[in-house]
Amino acid sequence: MTEQDGARRTLRSDAERNRDRIADAARAAFRELGADTPMKEIAKRAGVGTATLYRRFPTREDLLAHVFTDRLTGCEDSVHSALNHPDPWQGLVDHIDHLTHLQLEDRAFTAVFLYEFPPDSAVSHSRAEAGKALHQLLDAAKATGDLRRDVDANDVMLLLKANDGVLRWSDDPARESRHLIERFLRSLHT
Repeated sequence: MTEQDGARRTLRSDAERNRDRIADAARAAFRELGADTPMKEIAKRAGVGTATLYRRFPTREDLLAHVFTDRLTGCEDSVHSALNHPDPWQGLVDHIDHLTHLQLEDRAFTAVFLYEFPPDSAVSHSRAEAGKALHQLLDAAKATGDLRRDVDANDVMLLLKANDGVLRWSDDPARESRHLIERFLRSLHT
């Protein structure tokens, strides 16, 4: 191994450490301040310059996708699991509980969940697959007579948006969120 090869490996490991520090700082900043946290703030928290941040993550979308991919693909897993539940209504309730728990856990989740990523990204593909599965789940719950016939995926999105507001403005977010979700589900159940 030449000295130049060793320098390249050191640079790559340094670059990887910077990438990890940026991702960790972004995750914490997004959780605390929301998805629109200034990139400068994230760089500061990571202990790197903004040029380093942009070298690793050229766009906000790149950083959001990197930080939230596991949660967003977890939503796809959740809806597929719900679709396989023997009771479609309970599967729907479980899936909504999963999504609203993620909202409670992370202030930026709703914004990222609703964010428009580039159509060719892995996140967009996962979201499209989750959307198809959600439509199937809603149809299955309607077929059993447990879900009102006029309910569609937009109603689930409306719940997430309303719940985000409750979580942001409530003095007791967990309790009031649970209250909203229970009332919402009761209004959909037949």
